[in-house]
Order: sequence, then structure tokens, then C-alpha cells
Amino acid sequence: MWKGNVMEPLIHFIVPFIALTLVGGNVKKAFPISLLALLPDFDALFLVHRSLSHSIIVMLTVAVPIALLTYKLKPRLLNYVVLASLAVASHLILDLFAGYTPILWPLSGYSFWVKTELEVHMGSSIVLNPSVKLLAEPTLFKHLPSLDAPLFTGEGMIISAVLLIPLLFKRFIERWLQS
Repeated sequence: MWKGNVMEPLIHFIVPFIALTLVGGNVKKAFPISLLALLPDFDALFLVHRSLSHSIIVMLTVAVPIALLTYKLKPRLLNYVVLASLAVASHLILDLFAGYTPILWPLSGYSFWVKTELEVHMGSSIVLNPSVKLLAEPTLFKHLPSLDAPLFTGEGMIISAVLLIPLLFKRFIERWLQS
């Protein structure tokens, strides 16, 4: 059984969704593009997690030919390919801050974790202790007997709600003003 550091699918979806809508994207278009950010975790269906699907090199190896083909055949759809690639890349970046991720595989045989913390010590004075560490360990893709991970957590739901409520409020106000 594997129970490691994971970033829940809800967060992987909501981050690109909010980013796309903030830059003026249509909600109906942002939704399916943001769902693509979940693709790297399909390796869990094979009881492997953070495998080659979490490599930016592998992602680019797939995305660049698709982008070139799209540009040649249907140039007006190229923006969607770029946005989809950014949505998938957001998954890899989020995971890089949540645990060891083989983001540079196969160029590097190591998985990396950007571990960030800000600790506070409160006593006679307040001391902040920031910490940013780049950790590395050899990449091992191994089949697991089982995989237990949350689809969502209370924290993830709150973060998603905090990100989503302003968007919903803005849409409500826009529709209210139109009527």
C-alpha cells in the first residue's frame, strides 16, 4: 500500500480552471481544458503513481507534435492545445511542491521535491523561519499492491471554494446587471 504526499484531483482541476477564467476564458471552455490537468494521475489506475506521466519532458514530447500538427491542419485550434498543455503542466508543478516528482525524467534519473515552509516562533519576540529546499531522490517507478489517496479533502474543498466564489459572484453580478 502506498500513502505518500499527494495533491488531490480537486486542486489539480481548480487551479487551471480559475487561471483560465481569470484571463478572460469562457467557463464552458475552461472546464474541459482544466479536466485535462487530471491526465497525469491516470498512472494511478495502473497502481503506479508519479511515473513518466509526471515528466515535463514526456509531456512536451507529446504536446509539441500535437501543436505542430494542429498548427498545420487547424491553426485556429492551436490556442486550445497550448492551454491544454499549460493545464497539464500545472499538475506537474503542483506535484513538484507536494512530493517527489520525476519532472525531468528521462533527462534526469532523479525525482525532485521543492519543499517550502514558513515556521513562526512566538515567545518574547516573533521569529519567522522561511525554508526552501530542493530535495532529490533516485526515480523508481514501481508497481504498488494498492494505492490510497484522497479524491478531495476538507482543505481542498475550502481552497477550491475560496477560489471559485469570486468567479461565481462576478458571474451572478454580470447576469443581474443584464436583466
